[in-house]
Amino acid sequence: MTSAPQVLGATGPFMFNPLGWTMDLFAEAGFSGVEVLFSHSAETRDSDKICNFAREAGLSVPVVHGPYMLFLRNVFSANYVEKSRRALELADEVGASTLVAHAPLRWERAHADWARSDAADEAAERHLCFAMENLYPLWGLPFSSVVQPDELSAFRHVVFDTSHFAVTGVDLFEAWHALRDRVVHLHVSNNLGNGKDSHAPLDTGILPIDRFLAHVGRSGYRGTLTLELDIRPYADDRDELVRFLSSERERAQRWLRGELPAPGEPRDPDAVRLADELALDETGVGVPSTDRTPAPSGHAPPGSN
Repeated sequence: MTSAPQVLGATGPFMFNPLGWTMDLFAEAGFSGVEVLFSHSAETRDSDKICNFAREAGLSVPVVHGPYMLFLRNVFSANYVEKSRRALELADEVGASTLVAHAPLRWERAHADWARSDAADEAAERHLCFAMENLYPLWGLPFSSVVQPDELSAFRHVVFDTSHFAVTGVDLFEAWHALRDRVVHLHVSNNLGNGKDSHAPLDTGILPIDRFLAHVGRSGYRGTLTLELDIRPYADDRDELVRFLSSERERAQRWLRGELPAPGEPRDPDAVRLADELALDETGVGVPSTDRTPAPSGHAPPGSN
């Protein structure tokens, strides 16, 4: 009997917390593994510490995320290829199977050529997947060289991010059918439809995450999946944070099994409250709840991006 996809916790939102504390938190919330972000923190770039913390918490580390975000630009190296090679080396030392990568910017053509043509082979020498994640436009401009599904299709292995596709206005189901043979990992969260990568709770937003995860489960996908959630409203209350993460994990696992909410079943009131807090943008203007009704397909509603 094949196993269900493994649902992982993301250490990225906790990059300013000790890594051991974060792993203990996910273990307490019932997770069996985590995706570790290589960041400014020295312990996230120390394979012995990563492995020791994971072993003490009883967690696996099947996926790691390279330091490709702009605020991590100088971690390992500012050179894309050197950064990626050092991330692959550390991923190998940790025993991960997948390195989540971001594409070079559109004007970094030489690096983009390496990512498309050489990176997968170099990763395979270490028995790793160099997996490219879809990003999204900023201020309406596609700075990343990988935003659309057809751009992802140039890579051997793919990370499918639901919230990023929402910002881009891409239908989740169409993207899945186009990419499923290349997908080795997913980043899953809902999106508030405000044109931002909001990482909303799974059952609150414009995306039909319940139907999408059920579809992924029926498709036979047996890879890994990370819940990338904005946890800031719970940051000061560990007990509430554990409860929230545990609830989201259980919800994702139910939906992957095809156990969907009954028609008309009310959404989790705590998730709705959290989404209301997250909907406030820099000007303090929230997104009305009526505008966050899930779209009938996997599309973000018109005007949401």
